Amino acid sequence: MNRHALAAIAALLVMLTAPPASAGGALYDLIPGALNPQACGGSGCWTNHLRVTDIDGDGDLDVLLANYPDFFNGSGATQAFAVHTNDGTATFTNASATAVGNFAGSLRQIAVGDVDGDGAVDIYGPSGSGGPHVLFINDGNGVFVDEADVRLPGAPYPQGAAARMGDVDSDGDLDIFAADAYSTNGPPFGHLYVNDGTGTFTEAMGAIPGMITGSDIDDVEFFDADRDFDLDLFVNAHNGGTGALWLNDGTGTFSPGGSVSPPGNSGNHYNAAPCDVDGDGDLDLWIDNIGGGYTEQLLINDGSANFTDETAARVSGNPGTDDNGVICADIDDDGDFDAVVISLGTPERLLVNDGAGNFTYMAGAFPPPNNCSLWGEFGDLNGDGRFDLVTGQGECSSSDEVYLANQGLMPDSRAPLIIAAEDVLPVPPGQEAVIRFAVSDRTVTDEGPRLDRAFVVIDPGGAGTVIDAVYMGGDLYRAVLPASDAGIEAIQVCAEDRNANLGCLGDDPPTGDSSGAGRSQWRRQPSCSWPMTHTSWPSRGCRVV
Repeated sequence: MNRHALAAIAALLVMLTAPPASAGGALYDLIPGALNPQACGGSGCWTNHLRVTDIDGDGDLDVLLANYPDFFNGSGATQAFAVHTNDGTATFTNASATAVGNFAGSLRQIAVGDVDGDGAVDIYGPSGSGGPHVLFINDGNGVFVDEADVRLPGAPYPQGAAARMGDVDSDGDLDIFAADAYSTNGPPFGHLYVNDGTGTFTEAMGAIPGMITGSDIDDVEFFDADRDFDLDLFVNAHNGGTGALWLNDGTGTFSPGGSVSPPGNSGNHYNAAPCDVDGDGDLDLWIDNIGGGYTEQLLINDGSANFTDETAARVSGNPGTDDNGVICADIDDDGDFDAVVISLGTPERLLVNDGAGNFTYMAGAFPPPNNCSLWGEFGDLNGDGRFDLVTGQGECSSSDEVYLANQGLMPDSRAPLIIAAEDVLPVPPGQEAVIRFAVSDRTVTDEGPRLDRAFVVIDPGGAGTVIDAVYMGGDLYRAVLPASDAGIEAIQVCAEDRNANLGCLGDDPPTGDSSGAGRSQWRRQPSCSWPMTHTSWPSRGCRVV
C-alpha cells in the first residue's frame, strides 16, 4: 500500500474523532507563522506569484515564492526568491540558501516542470525588469543550479510579467512561453522557447501573433480551448482590452482564433483561470476584474473556443472588491469546480458551484485577517487528504500565509475524471501511436490536476501492458503506445490522484451507490462504451459528460 493510500486511511480515522469545524463556520484555519522565517529580513517580501510543488521528490508539497516589488515600471529592484520545504505535516523550513543559493531577482512569475526529462521539477523565471532570465535545473533533491546561460537564448530578454510551461508541439517535452513588453506595450508581446528534449531551448520565431487587444500582459494560460488535444494560449492584458486567444495548429504555431466576449468591466484584469465549470467537457474561463463593480467574470466555452460572458446569469452574491485571481477547486468534494477568489484587502472568498456552473457566494469560508493576497494555490500540505491553501502577500502586508482545511471539509474521495481522449484505435501492427487525453480532478494548477500518475493500459482484458503518460499542460496528458506485432485493439485510459483514488475510461462501468466515492463519475454519452476498442471509439474521442 503506497504512502498516499495510508495517508487517506489515517485522515479518515482522524475525521471520525475530530473536533467540529472552526468557530464561525470557517472551513479553513490560518496557521500564523507557517512560512517563518520569512524572506526579506524576516518581514516577508512582495510575493506576486507562488507555486506549491514537490521539489525534492519526498512526496509532499513544498512552496516557491516569486518576489518582486516593482513590476509596474521595471526599475530593476530585486528581492529574494524564497523556497520553503515541507516535512509532510505542513511544517516548513526556509531552504532558500540550499535550494537556490539565496538567489535574489526580479521574478514576478515562475513556471515549473520537468524540462530535462529526469523526473525532477525545474524552475523558469523571466525577469520583470527585462534582465537575464533564470532556468533552475533540479538535481532531484531540491538543489538547483541556474543554467539559463547554456540552455536558453540570450538577449533580448523578455520583460516578463508572466510565464508558463507546456508541450506546444506534442513531442513529449515542456516548452516555455514568456510574456514581454509589460511597460513598453509594443511587440514582441511574448517569446516561445521550444525544448529539444534535453532541456535546451531555441526561440520559435514567428510562432506567435504580433498583436493583442490591450496592454500590459500580466498572465498567460496554456489550455486546450477547442478540445483538439493541443495547447492553446490565452494572453491576459492588464489594461484596456480582452487580451488574446491564440489557437495552436498542433505543431506549436499559434494564430488568433475563437472569440472572447469583452469583459463587462473595461480593464485591470490580473489572472485568468480555465476550468470546466458546467461539466460539459470543455474548459471555461474565470477572469478577475478590478474595473467598475470589482467583480469576477465567468466566460462559458461553447466547445469551439468561443467564450461568452454569462456572469449575470450564473454568479450571485459575489461582493465587489479589489481582487487578484480565481482558483478552480472542488472545495466541498461534490464533483464540480467551485471558485476561490484571491482578494486584496478582504479575506479570500468562496463561490460554490451547484454542479451546473451556477455559483453562490458563501460568506465566512475563510477567516480574517483582511490581507493583501496577490496569488494562491491549493494542495494537501499535511497529508490529511484535504486541500489546503497558500497565499502570497504584497502591497499592504508581506507575511505569506498558509490556510489548512479543517474538519468542516471532507478528505478527497473522488477519482480523477478522464473527460476526453483522442481517437487512436486501431493501431496497425508494427506501428506506434500517440494518445492524448484530458484529466480533471479536485483542483487546477499550472502543473495540472494533483495526480500521482496518468497512464494507459494496452489490452486491458489480456496482458494489460501499462504505459505511463507525461503531462503536457492545461488538463492534457500524452502517452506513446509502442509498436507491437499484433497491433492494438483495446485500451484503458487512467489517472490516479495523491489519495489513491483511481479513475479509468475504458473500464467496466462502476457498480454500487451513485456517490462516485473512489471511482470516476461515469456519466457518458451513448457513443462511449466499454471496453474502448476500435469499433466503439467515436470519431473525435470519447467525452465523459
